[in-house]
Amino acid sequence: MARVRTEKFADALNRLGTLRPDAPLGVLDIGSNSVRLVGYSGSARTPLPIYNERAFCRLGEAVSATGRIEGEPYKLALMTFQRFRAIAERLGIVNLAAFATAAVREAENRDAFVAEAELILGHEIRVLSGQEEAEYSADGVMLAIPGADGIVADLGGGSLELARVRDGVTEKWATLPLGVLALREDSKKNRAEMSKIIEAALKNVRWLKSGKKRSLYIVGGTWRNLAKVHMTRTDYPLQVLHQYEIAGGEMMNFAEKISRMKDDKALKLEASSSNRRAGLPIAARVLSHLMAHAKPDNIVVSANAVREGMLYSILAPKYRALDPLLLACEEMAARLCKSADYGHELALWSSKLFKNSSWTLGTKKALSRLREAGCLISDVAWASHPSWRADTVRQMVLTAPFSGIRHEERVFLAHALAYRHEVDGGEIKYGPLDLCTSDRRLARAMGLSFRLAHSLSASLPGALPMTRLNAGPNYLTLKIDPSRSELMGPIISKRLAAVASELDLKPRLEIKPVKDFSVA
Repeated sequence: MARVRTEKFADALNRLGTLRPDAPLGVLDIGSNSVRLVGYSGSARTPLPIYNERAFCRLGEAVSATGRIEGEPYKLALMTFQRFRAIAERLGIVNLAAFATAAVREAENRDAFVAEAELILGHEIRVLSGQEEAEYSADGVMLAIPGADGIVADLGGGSLELARVRDGVTEKWATLPLGVLALREDSKKNRAEMSKIIEAALKNVRWLKSGKKRSLYIVGGTWRNLAKVHMTRTDYPLQVLHQYEIAGGEMMNFAEKISRMKDDKALKLEASSSNRRAGLPIAARVLSHLMAHAKPDNIVVSANAVREGMLYSILAPKYRALDPLLLACEEMAARLCKSADYGHELALWSSKLFKNSSWTLGTKKALSRLREAGCLISDVAWASHPSWRADTVRQMVLTAPFSGIRHEERVFLAHALAYRHEVDGGEIKYGPLDLCTSDRRLARAMGLSFRLAHSLSASLPGALPMTRLNAGPNYLTLKIDPSRSELMGPIISKRLAAVASELDLKPRLEIKPVKDFSVA
């Protein structure tokens, strides 16, 4: 039997392969506030963190105070490099991409510091320019959010990097001395003075107005902690920061409120890291000023930043074009499903099922993409206890480190795959992310169609290509080739009827010749 692959995505995978690295990838980020080691596995297009540790060395505080990296931050950084070298070697990381940003870039003794650090690490350290930092941060966002169109803003301890992104390209960039630690030192903690410094820097970035009515993608640990506080205060149902979206007006009001907060109250803010709380009012002040200039339609949180951008930058354009969600699902299927090839058969088999369906969350193309993602991982819960398969797959979809999927799309896909295992498996509420009635029925139809396919195939390749499922104006028709007529049974009629009911169609079952779509 020929290997079946789905549509353009599968064709690309056949040509390019799954881009698995020969060994784990490692990135060492020497920032102004913290030093972080991240080890990645998976493919180069969808890097999956297998180790992630940070140490708050606060190099930026030393540089802001004296212009040099010295004292306790210096000692702590060298100790951290020694530990991280041992961890990287333990993980089998041969190629460690080590880079430093604003604090090291601006330190008077940067050359001596970098030389000693390289000796300890056994790897070269690249000190990024402001332009490189802005562009890598933008690349990190575009890696995780295909089609990003707006302004990427990366707030660190020493600087703020800005980039205008569109169509996978960074069009403009700027680096400004507006990092949390730098602002605290330069303003002497005077908030009125802080606002003057921020305004003086932002007014020179005239292209910020191009962000009007578009997205502002915020990057950096302090801003992510600010978003976590917003999540908690609004009782948001999905605790996933990546692609967390907040309306522009709502975020402006929230940021201004936090920016006025006294230090003692900021230190008690819930949900945020204790190491980030003191900086939240400053980060909120920067954000509110930035939003006033850019006037974005919404704020989108990105978990990806310079680290992931460096990985993205080394990919050829043909690899960048691969869909990160579908590739992640492909890799998940290879690890967890009985057969990864089955998902491709299911995607082809269900391709004519929802072309006439309405979907309020996006375009028909976006719905087809979610359907294909669901097909690839429809069987990931097969090894779980039958009573918990719906819950297992639901939680996997809601919490998986996927890229390129909005939160409401996660909920839709979680509903669909839960219905794959239980007729009522998707009946869970998600507050502001709840599906409307028509979308819920569509998710149910999708999941029930996967359930029907499982009854025909046992979620293994070879059976579905001899059947066809097609939704017409009045009937949902399932054709089974006479050579596979033994697949017939009451369960097939029952499950076909269940799918048809959700699509407001009548079920029709036929035993007729079917051309095997697995034959090249």
